[in-house]
Amino acid sequence: MSMTPSTERAYVQRWREFWFAPGDPTTLGFIRIVTGLLVLYTHLAYSVDLQEFFGKYGWYGTQYIDRERHEYPRSYSSFWDWDESKEARASTPDFPHRRAAVIQFIRDLPKGRTERERAVHYLWRVGQESNAYASYQELSLVLRLKAESATDADREAILMGLTQKKQWYAFRQGGPLQFADKKPATGNSELMFPELMLAAPIDTRLALADDLRALVKVLPADPTEAKYVVNHLMELDQGHRQAFVEFLINLPDDAPERTAMIDYLDRWNNDPSKLDRRGHPIVSVWFHVTNPREMAIVHAAVLVIIALFTIGFCTRVTSVLTWIAVVGYIHRTNQVLFGMDTMMNILLIYLMIGNSGAALSVDRLIARYRAVRASLRRSGTIDEPTRAFLAGAPLSSGANFGVRLIQVHFCFIYLASGCSKLLGQAWWNGTAIWDVMINPEFTLLRYPWFENAMRWMVGNELFGKPLYFISITLGVWFTWGLEISFPFLVWTRLRSVMLWLAVLLHAGIGVLMGLNLFELLMMTMLLVYIPPGVIRDRFRGTPSATKLLYRFASADGKQSRAAAIVAAFDIDDQVKVEAAKSASQPTSGELFGSLRLLRPLRFLLYIPGISGMASRCISPANEVKSGVPKSGPPAPAAAS
Repeated sequence: MSMTPSTERAYVQRWREFWFAPGDPTTLGFIRIVTGLLVLYTHLAYSVDLQEFFGKYGWYGTQYIDRERHEYPRSYSSFWDWDESKEARASTPDFPHRRAAVIQFIRDLPKGRTERERAVHYLWRVGQESNAYASYQELSLVLRLKAESATDADREAILMGLTQKKQWYAFRQGGPLQFADKKPATGNSELMFPELMLAAPIDTRLALADDLRALVKVLPADPTEAKYVVNHLMELDQGHRQAFVEFLINLPDDAPERTAMIDYLDRWNNDPSKLDRRGHPIVSVWFHVTNPREMAIVHAAVLVIIALFTIGFCTRVTSVLTWIAVVGYIHRTNQVLFGMDTMMNILLIYLMIGNSGAALSVDRLIARYRAVRASLRRSGTIDEPTRAFLAGAPLSSGANFGVRLIQVHFCFIYLASGCSKLLGQAWWNGTAIWDVMINPEFTLLRYPWFENAMRWMVGNELFGKPLYFISITLGVWFTWGLEISFPFLVWTRLRSVMLWLAVLLHAGIGVLMGLNLFELLMMTMLLVYIPPGVIRDRFRGTPSATKLLYRFASADGKQSRAAAIVAAFDIDDQVKVEAAKSASQPTSGELFGSLRLLRPLRFLLYIPGISGMASRCISPANEVKSGVPKSGPPAPAAAS
């Protein structure tokens, strides 16, 4: 069924409206406050162990992170190229003592390319072998030649057996190795050579014998270390074995360059010649500031910036600075990176993109003040356009775009998480939830009552076992069902149900796993699905609050500024501001007691000097009356 042009235009228009229709910034403003508080708390906690986390000699010292950000191997594969052999790299064993043996073997190889190719030519032959069992046999022959009990005479006897083709089996009867055309009936014996070797022409077998002699000569003299080298080659697949031999052959002749290449393989377990680039494209102030005093100053400045972002002051600037600062902390200690840092980073990015400072912010108060001030200058009163601006934050496409980004990203997080759980065997048999409940690294198992309850659940056959299976099954299906269905049902009338279920899920994870900050950030992301009107109503004051009349002399610039300040802080429309010939203004105490934004700051009026300052700012008409201040100490007598 083809769509008509008008239908296509309608879909395009709806798509544009979904992303870029003007939206209420109240939701983003509320998310900014909650996120800012969580970010501020997290980085306040860093203050206690600032040097341990980010210092020059911290848990991951500056020299190590500097080396990592400059040298870490990075390679990129094409989306259309499915040939995994091209991604094969030279590698070393994971165990340090085995890796040391392999690296020493590489360092001891001949320095000239021709001699080196001759020494590892047998390994090159093995690398061309596609038959895994045949290559295993060929490398096993090397182990026999380097066995601890093998003498030089034994090795030559074995190689002579290869060239003569008759001797398939070798055995020892109290003397040197002996050979037979077929397996003897008695005695210790074993198959010495792969059939493909014996079936080869004499010239090939002679060349193989020479290759084996050259390889045995360069292998470590210690049989155990030689075994580590050969076993490592056995454990590699054909592609990685070929890559390893190519690395040996292509070592540079220049001594410093050769040493640097081997050191890189030892440190990063990768061939530097096959990398697309080295290092991490990361930034952090802690890469450069390492002096403890300077670090304390920078950290204090970051806390101030986060606090300003939380209250919404210069949000366009402080949101960017907050994100850069938080990313700097993450990049410096990416070894302890987990879900909390990821969710924090996601929220800060979208709050930076969206217009998160347009509502519930100091920026909004400043905008209200400027609007009222401009209106008073124009008409001497608050005109209707200004009253409309004061009634609510202006709609903006940036606010809606930020909201949509968080909404869609959250859906992808849930869908990816649910689908990945379908691939895990632990989720199918229920052990994923049980392992969380009994993991001693998490919180609840340290309480005796919880440990006793878990023991009773698995030990009581009559009631405990059924409860175990019921709780595990319900937990698995609840998690699966919610995470997979949420991205689809949250856009329907079931939104409120899905939000409450998601809150229940994250509250349970927070209790059972102790991931409190991570779960709080996830719940903060859920706030994006709450309509802005609901949030705005929760922040709106009661209609029955005290009404005050604020009259000011419009000709007096100081009183006009004070009236603009009062109107800016009067978010509940509790004060009627009007111009008059004679000023009549509430006292600063009355204003601090009536305006909801100023009410939490009433305690400041008890500090000496603050009351007079507040009167001069918001109630200048009451500052002086008949030469005597309304509040504060008496005015000094005039000099005669």
